[in-house]
Parts: sequence; C-alpha cells; structure tokens
Amino acid sequence: MRRWVVAFCLLTVATSAEAYVGPGMGLGVIGAVLGFLTAIFLAFAGMVWYPVKRLLRARRAARAAAPGEAPSSPEPQPRGTDQ
Repeated sequence: MRRWVVAFCLLTVATSAEAYVGPGMGLGVIGAVLGFLTAIFLAFAGMVWYPVKRLLRARRAARAAAPGEAPSSPEPQPRGTDQ
C-alpha cells in the first residue's frame, strides 16, 4: 500500500518543463480549441433549432388553415383589370 502512495505522490508532483511554446503553436492551440467549442455549440444549436423551426412552421400553417379568420394578406388583383 505504501508503494502506491509513494508512486501517486511522485506522479502528481509538478516540475518545470523547460520548454518553449512559440506564438505560432499558441495560436494554433487557441484556434483548435475555439474550433472545437464552435463545433459543439453549432451541433447543439442545430439539434435545438430544427425542431423549434418545424414547430413554428406547423403553428403558422394551422393558423392559416383555421376557418373564420381573415387571410393574412389581401388577394392580389388580376392583371389588366385596372379601371
């Protein structure tokens, strides 16, 4: 048991890496993270938006087909009958 505790402590100790991450690598990492987060956000938005859009379209169609309501736009005049 003591070996496991010592191994765990040695593996969790942080030491300096003596490494350099240049601006090109830093911008690449930032771009990759932003691209990944954007992809997740757009996937979620697509999963939510399309059912909402379908619901709105069905409501609009039901409202237009309801009897006794005035049409939303006036009937266009036939051409050539202006007097």
